[in-house]
Formats: sequence, structure tokens, C-alpha cells
Amino acid sequence: MKNIFSYNTNIDKNAYMNWRTHSYDPIHNMIVVAEGFKDSALLLVKEILKDNTDKKADNLIFPVLFNANHSIEVYLKAICWTQNLLLNKSDTFDGNHNLKGLFTKVVTLENELNILEDKSVFYKELNNLESYIDELYEKIERIVKDKKGNDKIIHDITFCRYALNNDLEPQFYINTFDNVVVDLENFLTVFEQIFKTLDSLSTHYINLYDDKVEFQAGYESDCYSDY
Repeated sequence: MKNIFSYNTNIDKNAYMNWRTHSYDPIHNMIVVAEGFKDSALLLVKEILKDNTDKKADNLIFPVLFNANHSIEVYLKAICWTQNLLLNKSDTFDGNHNLKGLFTKVVTLENELNILEDKSVFYKELNNLESYIDELYEKIERIVKDKKGNDKIIHDITFCRYALNNDLEPQFYINTFDNVVVDLENFLTVFEQIFKTLDSLSTHYINLYDDKVEFQAGYESDCYSDY
């Protein structure tokens, strides 16, 4: 077998994993990865909508949802990290898959930064994302027992990766008499807006941080020139 990580003589048939990334810019690299998962989710849905007579949507929906959710996660983590840099904090982002927690952190850090004069625009832009996360968390919520035997509410984001949860029980969409359905046309409309917002927001904070670094460099240069 030819190695998977190898060249094709036709460059248009190669995927270059490091062409868009920079060794010195980890946040940029996170955005590159987020865009990859975003694009794959949207492209899959567009292809399905062209022709779903073979019902391929019924199994492709799992990678579609995984890629969409993972893209959201990486975008939010990149935004959190950039916000922390703007606040001169050493924190990066929470190392978990809690979309609701990451979303809340982005809002909290924006309020702390207090950069945007009209907060209503900020919240309006994030409305679809917040609504989706709320809807998702209602679906994936379940109650488990903690080590002390007490009830504990968790949200199993692995629902689209595995048919079973950690307790080897079927995911929410399996043991039900009613169909669990995703309207793919609506999915495309909503997620194109969600990803447009995440891309715009991440670019906004990155530009602010670049301006901050440039200003500090200019200030330090002026200080040294005075001696």
C-alpha cells in the first residue's frame, strides 16, 4: 500500500496540511482547523441536498453534526484565547468540549473587555448560536450518578461520534418511537449564519490584538529612541 502521507504528481490532488498554518501563530492555526471542520460540514450538506434519493443523509448526518459542533468549539476557544490576550491574561481557554461553557466564557470576557459600544449588536449576532446550543443541550442532557451516588446532570457531546454513551446505553435518538429529524435546508441556513458570525467575531478580536501588539511595539520603540 502506498503511504497515505505521500505526494501525488498532480498538485491539485494533494492536501497540504501546513500550507495555511504558521509555526508562530497558534490562534491562527486554530482558526484554520475550525474552518476545515466548518467547510466539511457545509459541503456535505450541500452535496446531500443536491440528491438524497439514496437516503445518504441518514448516516452522513453524524459527521455533519460532529464537524459543525467541533468547528464551533475550536472557534470559541480561539476567540477566548484572543480575548484573554487583550485582557493581558495568561489564560487560554477551557480544555473541555462544553459548548455552553465556552459560549458563556466568550460573553463574559467581552463584557470584561467592554470594547463593543453597542452590546445589542453583539448579542443579536450570537443569537442563532446560543439558540442552537440551548436546543442541542436539551437533546443531549442526561442524569448520571456521581461517585457519592447523587444525581448529576451531564451533556453528552459524543452523541454523534458513538451510538452508545459512556454507560453503554443508547444515545437519545435510538430508543424513541418518534423520528429524530434534521431539516437540512434549515441546517444550512442557520449554520451559514452561525459560522459567518464566528468568523467575523474571531477576525474582529484578532485584528484588535494585532493593533495592540503594533501599538506596544511602536511605543517601546519611541521610548528607546529617547535614550
